[in-house]
Amino acid sequence: MLKLTILFLLSILVSTVSLGQKIGDYYVSIPSDSMENCRLKFLNDTIVELSNVPRHMGMGGRLSNFFKYKATDTTIEILPRLLTDKDSSTLNVFGLNYFLKPTIKLTKISGGFIDYEKSLIYLRQKDFEDNHYIAYIIDGKTFIQDVGSTDGYGIVRKKPKTNKALQKRLKAIKKVNWNIEIVKGLEVYKRFGIKSVYGAFVITTTK
Repeated sequence: MLKLTILFLLSILVSTVSLGQKIGDYYVSIPSDSMENCRLKFLNDTIVELSNVPRHMGMGGRLSNFFKYKATDTTIEILPRLLTDKDSSTLNVFGLNYFLKPTIKLTKISGGFIDYEKSLIYLRQKDFEDNHYIAYIIDGKTFIQDVGSTDGYGIVRKKPKTNKALQKRLKAIKKVNWNIEIVKGLEVYKRFGIKSVYGAFVITTTK
């Protein structure tokens, strides 16, 4: 009985910390530059759906393409397929023509994937849909600002919470000279972690 209990607890631990695609969940790409973002939805162990991120009131249309993929313990490879001229054109329209290349390799991380070639990080949408943050790193100290969330129609689902410590610090730096750097996506993940992946303002004060 004790052995079964230990095995059960170990299975829970492994499932909690393991890296991998969750079937049926959306993963949203967060680019480091002006690239368009997209969504991946793993329908089963071999098929993934590529779609665009819905815009307010359905603006911009709808993209849906299906690809086969192969997964290992550390990577996912989205495999090429013969696309129609219409599908190829649609990918170009949505700024996702890099899916026309032979193979897209994603490296698994906790809660998502990284496409190092395109400097893209993919995050599981449900992990962040109610928790969007912007990080302010002021002279090395990090302040996290909740930015709230809206639905596909632009309706506010959650109002942002004010970070009073941040507001106080921002008022203080108005009295001195300062420089600001804006980073997001994979770059901010590398420097400040996954919680700040939606963007960070790096502010350095000068005398």
